[in-house]
Amino acid sequence: MKLILLGSGAVRPDLERWGPGQVVQVGNESLLFDCGRGCSMRLVQAGVPLQDLRRVFFTHHHYDHNCDFPYLFLTSWVLGRNHPLEVYGPRDTERFCDTLFKELYREDINTRRIQPTYPPHGREYAARDVIEDQWTLEGEGYRVKMVHTVHKPQILDNLAFSVESGGKRVVVAGDNVVCDSLMDLAEGCDLLVHECSFPTKRIEEHKWGGFHTSPRELGRWARARGVRRLLLKHFCVQQGVAVEPMVEEVREGFGSEGLIVGHDLLTVEI
Repeated sequence: MKLILLGSGAVRPDLERWGPGQVVQVGNESLLFDCGRGCSMRLVQAGVPLQDLRRVFFTHHHYDHNCDFPYLFLTSWVLGRNHPLEVYGPRDTERFCDTLFKELYREDINTRRIQPTYPPHGREYAARDVIEDQWTLEGEGYRVKMVHTVHKPQILDNLAFSVESGGKRVVVAGDNVVCDSLMDLAEGCDLLVHECSFPTKRIEEHKWGGFHTSPRELGRWARARGVRRLLLKHFCVQQGVAVEPMVEEVREGFGSEGLIVGHDLLTVEI
């Protein structure tokens, strides 16, 4: 099993750190988690054919985590995908897909579907809202477990995912606060992929503790729960926010061994 971090950035334009997205490769299958700014291009750079994707998972529906999905869906069809794309995510995932492809891009799809060069099933999708507290999806040689986590609970639902194969386990989180569901999911995992958005001081000053995990909190709980390796991502680099000071805060609680600073197209063997 292998993880490729497609984008290590967040909302703001950054030519070195593109938007949120990661692929877990298990066997011959590539599982895509989130599809932010530039994700499709990073997939091509990583050598992952867009038309081969079968399953896409969303942590939540903030635009920085899903804005490249229409391009990915339609372009993978243009390139020859002839199977429905399975899409899993929190509440409103089905509505998200229906709005895009049955309304906004309906005429675009209709003008292409009559062309013989477009495969008949590539315009199809099967979207599922994961509303259960926990839900598990089986694949060929792997299992994906999904749990709800806390980001902005009054506004939108949020998921984290555990991919297990061959006795190894990688946990992919989106944006979230410290919560029992994620800590339980990540306990003893081989790799946790987690946001490191803002320095602790800025989170405290702006009262963002109800939305994001501070670097200090992350380091402490990941170590306490026996996470073997911790990969940092979703760096909101801007004036007053640099990567290395946040990494140092995580290191205070987690230590240096097993701590990985994410960058675009980083590959981690699991």
